[in-house]
Amino acid sequence: MIRRVPLLSLLLSIAGLLTSAYLTYTHFDASALVCSADSVVDCETVTTSEQSELLGIPVAFLGLAFFAFLTVLCLPFAWRLDALKWVRLGAVGVGVLMVVYLVAAEFLIIGKICLWCTAVHVITLALACLLVWASLRPSSL
Repeated sequence: MIRRVPLLSLLLSIAGLLTSAYLTYTHFDASALVCSADSVVDCETVTTSEQSELLGIPVAFLGLAFFAFLTVLCLPFAWRLDALKWVRLGAVGVGVLMVVYLVAAEFLIIGKICLWCTAVHVITLALACLLVWASLRPSSL
């Protein structure tokens, strides 16, 4: 399993990158958003809320930049550089903090859930678990 960590981390990063790219696009064109809307799930309400921007920057774009950065850090050559282990862990730590904020905003402020956003949150948490687990393993990648 430990030898598969670089590939799994790259695949998760690419999945997050693609989902964040879609959310970035739909931030500017809400008509392209594919999501059901009911009393709890309403992607458009979430992605157009005041909380969908941070200091005037769309959160989806921040996610896109985050996953682009992590995709580079999870390329095979990057796993051969020991110093990048800490950069990967630091970056994913920031990502987890952002997920906590965004989930709190969805539940406590907006009162709606975006399924696309939830996919990004799950990918971020899975990537964090994988990277932390790999960093605690004594064997080398």
